[in-house]
Amino acid sequence: TGKTQLEAFVHDVVGAIGTTGDARHKLGFTVGPLCFDMPDEETREFIHDAFAVARENDVAVSFHIDDSMCWGERKDLLSNPDNVETADWKQEPNTGRRADWGPTPAKFPPQMCFNSRDVQAAVKDRASLIGAEVKKEMDALKSLGKQHLFAGVIAGWETQIGRDLETDRFLGYRALSHRGFSKDNLPEDPDLERVHIVKEFMELWAHSLQRAGVPREKIFCHIAFTDQGLRKADSKESYAEKVAFALPEVAFSSAYRPGFSTYPEGSTFKELYAVLAQHGSPGWISAEGTNVSPTSMPGEPTMESYLARMFNHGAVMTNIFSWGIGGEANRDNFFRKATENSEALAAYAKFLRGEKLVESTAGFSSEAFQAKMHRIQRELPTWVQQSGQQAKVQPLIRKLEACIKGRKWREADKMADEILLLMSPDDKER
Repeated sequence: TGKTQLEAFVHDVVGAIGTTGDARHKLGFTVGPLCFDMPDEETREFIHDAFAVARENDVAVSFHIDDSMCWGERKDLLSNPDNVETADWKQEPNTGRRADWGPTPAKFPPQMCFNSRDVQAAVKDRASLIGAEVKKEMDALKSLGKQHLFAGVIAGWETQIGRDLETDRFLGYRALSHRGFSKDNLPEDPDLERVHIVKEFMELWAHSLQRAGVPREKIFCHIAFTDQGLRKADSKESYAEKVAFALPEVAFSSAYRPGFSTYPEGSTFKELYAVLAQHGSPGWISAEGTNVSPTSMPGEPTMESYLARMFNHGAVMTNIFSWGIGGEANRDNFFRKATENSEALAAYAKFLRGEKLVESTAGFSSEAFQAKMHRIQRELPTWVQQSGQQAKVQPLIRKLEACIKGRKWREADKMADEILLLMSPDDKER
């Protein structure tokens, strides 16, 4: 049953870490994604079982809502073209949403039109159901003096207006038409209009959850605006297109608290801190992430440092991805290795004891590696031309490329250092 599986998962996590912490530093688990494809009764039971497991095991629980990706079973919505996004003013529905989560794009049901009448009604119904069940269980926790065991609701799953799978074109024209635009009445800034559409959709979910009884301070959004190693290097795209119209500003609203994906590659945390500072440094969450990027590039030098990059900078919750995914057969998955290794377990326990987390600068740095690669790409052609040492550097370049292709990031980092040392003006053979 659902409860049996949840209990087995929680027992595994608690057993590995060895503590559940206290009311201020609490171990928890996140249930989800709660999506449109999940029947109402199953959703109610899922929420009820999750709270029961939280109470019985002294762990916190949060819920992650898939706001728009998995709705393929909702034939009542999909059958109406007005609910399905389009890539131009011809308003031909897209056939599938593209998700660039790895080397090969994943296909999801068609991109939903966020501001169609039927979709908005469905969001209100779904949020009301989830919110009412959560409120009921929150009240039960409060009667037991255990309200700290409810961590919150993440209202969204990297909310965005994505791209069409077949054509890779940007969508959103159906929603633009609902705002009164057409090929004869073009928006002044189509990107900005779509950004507004995304934020209004996020706020609709949050307002509906709040009306059903979920406190505002327990509602979080979830967007992914940092690179994570997945962004296409295409200068023709606008910034809004690169982030699928979920600009970092949409994470800030009176309707919810900010939440982000935090797979660290490059300047992920610097970008997050800058955006948070621009908006008054509110409390925020990592809605999804672990200490490795989807390219398999290592993140921070340690999991402790990864946690510190968040909790030492205003984060109120981190949702660590990948524990146990795929079972025994998938134990070598690089996400799981980052999440479940012995150093990571010690870092979780240290946080749960309330001890200060240390941000380490020793070891591999994805940001430093990317800076080295950019410098090599920028300066190498001129250096080869001026030094005449192409024969000497070429084998090093081949080794570097092989390491990157094989995802041997630490070896690639060392090769980059060798190349830069050779390019240095102090190189004695110049």
